[in-house]
Amino acid sequence: MNSQDEIYESPKTKKSLTLRISETTMPPVQETQIQMQPNKTLSTIVALSLAAVAAQGATSIVYSNATSYTGTILNPELNQVGDEIILGAGGRFGQTFRFEYYGLNLDGDETVRLRFYNNDGAPLGNNTFEPNSVFFDSLVQTLPAPTDPSGRNTLQYDLNFVGLPDRFTFSVSFGGISGNDVAGIALYQPPTVGMSENDYWFNDGTGWELRGTNVPINFGASLVATSVPEPSTYALVIIGGLCGLALVNRRRRAS
Repeated sequence: MNSQDEIYESPKTKKSLTLRISETTMPPVQETQIQMQPNKTLSTIVALSLAAVAAQGATSIVYSNATSYTGTILNPELNQVGDEIILGAGGRFGQTFRFEYYGLNLDGDETVRLRFYNNDGAPLGNNTFEPNSVFFDSLVQTLPAPTDPSGRNTLQYDLNFVGLPDRFTFSVSFGGISGNDVAGIALYQPPTVGMSENDYWFNDGTGWELRGTNVPINFGASLVATSVPEPSTYALVIIGGLCGLALVNRRRRAS
């Protein structure tokens, strides 16, 4: 299978990958000059508003395990498997998420589903809790057949600024896998941004089980986040600044 080592779902391994994503940059704001008397108070309000926008617009990779491919895939068959990760420094409103998978003999009827879970379920000891409440769900989508000779491909998801906890589990499940079809998650090690536990979560539909081996199981993935909750925040900050300007002008005229 294109010289890929394969880990099948039976007591086996877990997670990590690193994808390189360039940081996004807001386009420069064009300035319009208006002939009017200088107003230091108003200028200060505008400056503070724009500074707030700039500060909130910071975008960064908060998790990345996509640098060193181990040459191994985790084949979950029709089960759900998850990788518990700890985010690095940066924003906590998700923008995009990527993970890498391997596909062989895919004929177009295969599917994939990505979910983010809070680890707020049953305690297992050692400060470990099962995945439980879902805070992002891609729903079932068509799994594209890889065209690269390696048999690997990357899927990217728009997270729509979903709020992110510092630690959570992302899970992947495949559907429509039958016969000679193979779909598995590419394993990378080690993460270069953030951290990942070296075991992985397994769910056959009856509940979650924590599995591990003597080698790290870390899914290849990366996550980009921002400190801005949604694009409308920019508008709200600027509108707030403009309202402040109007209020100051009104008070000056009144006096």
